[in-house]
Amino acid sequence: MNLDLLTSHIIESSNDVIISISLDGNINYCNYATVKNYGYAKEELLDKPYHILLPQEKLAELAKIMESLMFGEYIDTLESIRLSKDQKRIKVSVVFSPVKNNMGKLIGFSIIERRLTEYRKAESRSQALIETAPDAMVIVNNCGQIILVNGQAEKLFGYTRNELLGQDIEILIPDRFLDKHSSHRKSFFSNPHTRGMGRDMELWGKKKNGEEFPVEVSLGPLRTEETLLVSAAIRDISERKYAEEKFKRLLESAPDPMVIVDQNGAITLINGQTENLFGYSRDELLGQQIELLIPGKFRAQHPEYRKKFFQNPKLRPMGMNLELFGLKKNGEEFPVEISLSPIQEKDSMLVSAAIRDISDRKYIKQLEQKNRELEQFAYIASHDLQEPLHTVKSFVQLLKTDYHNQLDHQAQQFLSFIFQSTSRMEKLIYGLLEYSRIGKQKQLSLVDCNKLLKEVIDDLHAKIVEAKATIHVDHLPTIDAYKTELWQLFQNLLSNAIKFRKQDVDPIIHISCIQNNNESTFSIQDNGIGIQSKFFDKIFIIFQRLHFREDFEGTGIGLAQCKKIVELHGGKIWLESNPGMGSNFLFTI
Repeated sequence: MNLDLLTSHIIESSNDVIISISLDGNINYCNYATVKNYGYAKEELLDKPYHILLPQEKLAELAKIMESLMFGEYIDTLESIRLSKDQKRIKVSVVFSPVKNNMGKLIGFSIIERRLTEYRKAESRSQALIETAPDAMVIVNNCGQIILVNGQAEKLFGYTRNELLGQDIEILIPDRFLDKHSSHRKSFFSNPHTRGMGRDMELWGKKKNGEEFPVEVSLGPLRTEETLLVSAAIRDISERKYAEEKFKRLLESAPDPMVIVDQNGAITLINGQTENLFGYSRDELLGQQIELLIPGKFRAQHPEYRKKFFQNPKLRPMGMNLELFGLKKNGEEFPVEISLSPIQEKDSMLVSAAIRDISDRKYIKQLEQKNRELEQFAYIASHDLQEPLHTVKSFVQLLKTDYHNQLDHQAQQFLSFIFQSTSRMEKLIYGLLEYSRIGKQKQLSLVDCNKLLKEVIDDLHAKIVEAKATIHVDHLPTIDAYKTELWQLFQNLLSNAIKFRKQDVDPIIHISCIQNNNESTFSIQDNGIGIQSKFFDKIFIIFQRLHFREDFEGTGIGLAQCKKIVELHGGKIWLESNPGMGSNFLFTI
């Protein structure tokens, strides 16, 4: 194909009207688009004045343009009106150019006219409209090319308008999403519908400098006479995303399981503690109804409680004396405390629930109740047992006194056994009674441990002298304590240090205290017989003895009393010892 033929082909294939007129204004050439747009046959236009295509008010405009072209002036593209054969007015954009021969002589004019469709006529209005939008606006054709943007889009993505126009929309999308985006775009054009922002989709934009940022995108179809376009409103949600991530981090750092539920009862967010407590993974819980975590016997009425809370949302703290239970994945039920808090979002209400497993607390409470019942039983039993024992001892004493001469040696021995046994029983009952009374009448006061220990040593004077014991006491602090119970604690430990001494070795006892912040650690160290480590825990259990009564007298209650008194003060008691090397009893107050 020669060049002239190719040029002719291009002109005839153009969608734009191309007309050539002579200096006197007659048409000497027109292309196929002229015929198509204005409804004339070519022969109806050739050699006819060009002004037959103009309405009356545009004739002066044409005369002025031709005059300017004669003087060699440049004419910008202008918008004008043309008339079709059936006298319909058509808005067009027009480019006038001079036509010269090889000698540079002006021989006519070329006119290129492009029909302004409704979309083109509305384009300027659309541009003005989208410029007022608070979000970045991008309009894309069905090939995915950007054909219109606003200033917000330039600011957000860092491109100029000219750098974006004509480019594929994928220029604004991170590379890792490109494979999927093309199919998503085609899918939207095959079923165009408005898609509002906030559709819980993870969307990202890419700036000119390569920086990625989270976005929300609202899509809407835009139909014109010729084609389908899509408008996209794009919003940078970096700040909101940061706030959400911060909220999630706070949620994860919470010590209690946290569950966030929407108005339909669907779980929208949880933390790791929730997974640990209920045994479900995050994916197994998100989107599920909150009733999944509630035992079946309470499940039916729960939606009604939930509905009432959303009708009157307010903070409900933990510890409201409600009997509540949770249900684990394995079917295990357990007692819980729940704190509810409403979270008001822009267009909806959520509720956060902090859930606390109180199984241990419930168990401790039950244990404390049983301990109180046992102490009450011990008190009543020991109190009521004292009277018959007194009676038995009195009658044994009467028999020994009044019938001494009538009883043989064996009978006398039996009476001695009965008297000794009842005496031991009496001591046991007294010890049990004392154990049950610990903490009953407790009264906290400032206690000077130096004065208190001096009273204890004075009371044990006879035992100390008999054992030839030496007692060294460091300076002791003044502390908040229960004086009666503390006196009993020192008395028991000091008595034991004297009692469990080595044969032919005088006991040496050292009493000291170390203070650290609000805690005092007392030490009562002796040089006695010592204790094997395997018995360290056993000796603090009531009625537990390590020796025969013939070797060391006692009831097996004293150290149990010491443990109870120390725990009453919020402390702990333990010992360090080796057989034959003495013992060191330590306790904190």
